[in-house]
Amino acid sequence: MKLPKLNKTATRILTILFMVALPIVTLIVSELIVRQVLTLPIGQWFADFDKRVFVNAFLVLALFNLFYILPRRWFMLSGIILSILLLVFAVANKIKMELRSSPVALGDFYLLDELGGFELPVDFNIPLLAVAGIVLLLLIAAIFLAVPRIKENWLLKAGVVLLSAFFLFALWTDKPFSPMKQANFQTSWWKLEIALMQNGVLGNFVMLAKEAEVEPPEGYSVDKLEEIGAAYEPAPAQENSEKPNVIFIMSESFADPYFFGEQHFKQDPIPNFRKYYDESLHGSMYSSEFGGGTANVEFEALTGFSMQFMRADFVPYQLFVKKPLPSAAHTFRKAGYETTAIHTYFGWFYQRESVYKQLGFDQFISGDFMDLDRPNDPSQSFPEDKHITDSTLETLDYTEGPDFIHAVAAEGHVPYWQKEKSDFLKDGTLPPETQPYLNYYTAVINNVDKELGRLIENLEQRDEPSIVVFFGDHFPAFPNGNELYGANGAGVVDDMLNDYDDYLATHKVPYFIWKSDGNEARQLDLSPNQFGPITMEMAGVEGNVITAILDRMREKDEAVVPYAQWQSKMGGNTEEMEDLKIVQYDWLHGKRHIADLLPDMKVTAAPDYHLGLYPEMTVQKVTEKGGLYEIFVEGAPKYAKLLVDGEPIEEIAWRKAEEGVAAFSVSQDLIGAGADIQLAVLNSHGAVLSKTEMFKMVTVLQE
Repeated sequence: MKLPKLNKTATRILTILFMVALPIVTLIVSELIVRQVLTLPIGQWFADFDKRVFVNAFLVLALFNLFYILPRRWFMLSGIILSILLLVFAVANKIKMELRSSPVALGDFYLLDELGGFELPVDFNIPLLAVAGIVLLLLIAAIFLAVPRIKENWLLKAGVVLLSAFFLFALWTDKPFSPMKQANFQTSWWKLEIALMQNGVLGNFVMLAKEAEVEPPEGYSVDKLEEIGAAYEPAPAQENSEKPNVIFIMSESFADPYFFGEQHFKQDPIPNFRKYYDESLHGSMYSSEFGGGTANVEFEALTGFSMQFMRADFVPYQLFVKKPLPSAAHTFRKAGYETTAIHTYFGWFYQRESVYKQLGFDQFISGDFMDLDRPNDPSQSFPEDKHITDSTLETLDYTEGPDFIHAVAAEGHVPYWQKEKSDFLKDGTLPPETQPYLNYYTAVINNVDKELGRLIENLEQRDEPSIVVFFGDHFPAFPNGNELYGANGAGVVDDMLNDYDDYLATHKVPYFIWKSDGNEARQLDLSPNQFGPITMEMAGVEGNVITAILDRMREKDEAVVPYAQWQSKMGGNTEEMEDLKIVQYDWLHGKRHIADLLPDMKVTAAPDYHLGLYPEMTVQKVTEKGGLYEIFVEGAPKYAKLLVDGEPIEEIAWRKAEEGVAAFSVSQDLIGAGADIQLAVLNSHGAVLSKTEMFKMVTVLQE
């Protein structure tokens, strides 16, 4: 193939297009790709966040022109390759937003692994990819055949490259100036899609990478880790004893309503909790959060690590749990337990679908796999805790051997509506602007308490021993600036942010650890990272160096890790806490040397990890009656979709046929004789989480 050579003027114009136009077009197309799943259109982004747009534009220009030092044709080739990579990066962000509702972060080098928990997360258009490949080859050929070798201005090239490198250096180091600060870039770890919409795809990635950098603690070294490994010996497992089921119930925003003043109540809204609290190991759990941040308290309770050793605005689930991490689930699974995580909300929330796999769970039952009263809707109240109780009991019935179950009960989650009358609160003892919110919250907490009673009563009737850890994750956050806590409401605190006593009062939530055998009342205040080692000790399960450090802390009456901002009041970290901090850094940010030093610390994800209680959705049979097909499917939840030739059929009816089996009825008129049929569980973004094998109705009926 022989192409006519470009003249010098055309060559220089083409070079400028590669320097300016290609980067800007790549930026625009990248934003258009990602904003297909976002609510802020690109035009609105240009209008509302123009400074951040300019930073993204300069970023992409600098990236492309960093290669301007190369010979002209190689510079053009590098531009094409970089453009393709950035567009692939944009597609990866779109996919991850659809599946996890979070953008690609620095730790996501293996997005395909992220997709591994899904059956059909994305369809690839093979013909389109083939055409794109051919076009790419033609472009490369055109560059090398049509672009002549003309004299380069190496002084200009060096200047462009140095200017590009200078901007990238300033962007990353904030020296000698900070482009992101001047453009008011902001990170929202709780709502990562908001940061993505406002910061832009590339700018947000750089912001996440910068924010996630963590400096090693003082004394961190392989020698120190070896010393720690030798200093802490976990208690050995207890043989010849029946292993109890261990159930963590983390109840969203659960606090004792009497905190707001017992004088306001005519009836106790949480009698079950109070009964089990009084007769069990109990006390105050020092939560790292207030009004939100459930995943951070959960992270502490499962891993034994502490949020006090990292920045307050970090969310480890979003940032650091990309590879297997030591946890209570790993330890109990090693001891022969079936490990199950349960949450009534969307599975992608806080990336739990992938996080729970790394934390050692065998399966994760999210609201996507439950027979909820209604589909999850962020604008409505969260599912009632009866679904947590039902899923927990169903898990105990379905699995063999002892169970470790971690359940996040979400009924107490915001929003809190107003309720004019209460069965529990007296009328007129609180300001009329705030009492309706406490009326509503108290009614919700009473429902939570009823389910707690139902769960433990059921466990008491079983032949197998059980341990239940029940705790709230944090205090509730009410509307109107939490005035319900202050002088305009219940008057229990004045300044919960800046006053030490008020801060502590609104961060200590009650907990208890109940045992079906040998339960006894005892008080212990603690941080949530103590729940794992305490239950391992009760169950006779051998822990690891992390739990051994926490055991030593309890032995020394140091079960509470002091809040980082209140160490002047609570005292500094003890030697054991500093050792835990070093181990935590090694696992989350370091080279994981301790896993090499202590082989027992090596952890791997469950090889058969799956979503839902049942490993597979299986069609058992199909019956005909009155112009309807009734399809019986094991492992299918209420809101599973019936797909006919890939398209969902909305006109279906559901009923529970028996435990674990659902029956779906559909008119025979909606299904052609040769149609491909499938039952599938889709998340709120349309990604397939689980599905049956494809089948044809005629074939199944003949069988």
